[in-house]
Amino acid sequence: MKKSLALALFSTFLSMSINAAESKLELLAGIEAGIDTDTAMTINDLSKTQEILSSEVTGAVESWYNMDSTTHYDVKIGKHYSAEQRPCIAYTLTTKHSSKTESQDLNACMNYDGQWIAKDITSHSL
Repeated sequence: MKKSLALALFSTFLSMSINAAESKLELLAGIEAGIDTDTAMTINDLSKTQEILSSEVTGAVESWYNMDSTTHYDVKIGKHYSAEQRPCIAYTLTTKHSSKTESQDLNACMNYDGQWIAKDITSHSL
């Protein structure tokens, strides 16, 4: 059930960015959190991540607890930078569920709609 809910949420947040030269699949920042596990972010969790990335300064840590999934999330803001002429941000996402804690160093850049989109920095030069 959780896996099908995670997949449904995952597909809900897929969007296409039509560029004159190419089409590119975009995933909202935070979607990386436990997509195949009990720590998958809900719509509210993804919205909270978007708010934090838009409003917090380097070094800030914001936390919340999702009672439905019994998961605690921490987002720590890292450096702000630009890539491909867009504002970007490095951040650490920590999930705590049951006795398991997992941290991921992630990056996101703002798209033309003002949403923070997951960015794989290994495939792009900064």
